[in-house]
Amino acid sequence: MLEPNPNYWNPDRKPSVRIVFDNIISKADAIRSVESGDGKVDIVTQLTPAEARAFKGGSHAKLVVNEAKTVLVGVFNQNKPNSPWKDIALRRAMNMAIDRNAVLADAGGGHGKVIPALIQPGRFGYNTTLTPYPHDVAKAKAAITAAKIPGNEVVIAADEGLKPLVDNIAKNLAAAGLTVKPNYEAEPGKDWDIKLTFAFDWTPAYPVGVVHREFLGKDGAFRTMPEDPQFDALYAKLLKTTDEKEQEKQVQAIEAYVHDQANLLFLYSPAVLFAVSNRVHFVPYDTFMLELAETRVN
Repeated sequence: MLEPNPNYWNPDRKPSVRIVFDNIISKADAIRSVESGDGKVDIVTQLTPAEARAFKGGSHAKLVVNEAKTVLVGVFNQNKPNSPWKDIALRRAMNMAIDRNAVLADAGGGHGKVIPALIQPGRFGYNTTLTPYPHDVAKAKAAITAAKIPGNEVVIAADEGLKPLVDNIAKNLAAAGLTVKPNYEAEPGKDWDIKLTFAFDWTPAYPVGVVHREFLGKDGAFRTMPEDPQFDALYAKLLKTTDEKEQEKQVQAIEAYVHDQANLLFLYSPAVLFAVSNRVHFVPYDTFMLELAETRVN
């Protein structure tokens, strides 16, 4: 519980209401409370596309769709023994096997954007020369067949809430000659091929430091590949650059390199979804995190 501070220094943003976080109520009950307008719950965060599709706001509530700085990708496991994913032609083929617009429409409920790599249009460092990998089943199948993946089977590790996405990816890969074996374990071990991973940029203008580095940098938390000296050199150069315009050019170059190397299965930038009571004027932040500084009670 957060009580308003009557002595807050900024009169234009002086808090006036108590904020109560309820982590006991179930998510389903919280959504029903917002729908009914019973006044118990005003905001439910991070709805899944399925929950958003079923949400009935009516006269009491609304669905708020926030195009935040988020990415949802598949991480290729290049560290497993005899990993086929060290083959750049295979990684590119896997990217060509995915119909991202169809996957976003079905698994993501259409809430989000297909992006070339890890930065959204209009954001700092977005590279306008890049386009998403084309959906080309014939080319993808030829390269995948040539790679001779053992058993033509791919293990995808994911949170169980991403089952609709896994099913969609499986449908796409089936057309390219692959069978998907899902792994929904909380600790999937090390013998997986692709792990679906969500990340977000919480900075004003530093996506490489908190997104790209986490996936590809030598100290990245999500990296499952050998160290990439070329990426690390590009990142080190960026760290030494102070001019903002030059920084953006270098971020764009890093984005192009990441796209070209295809060390990730690029999917889309998912929108962040909220169920919000009509008695609240809710202002979501680009960073994905819940911020209530501009939110007001009507």
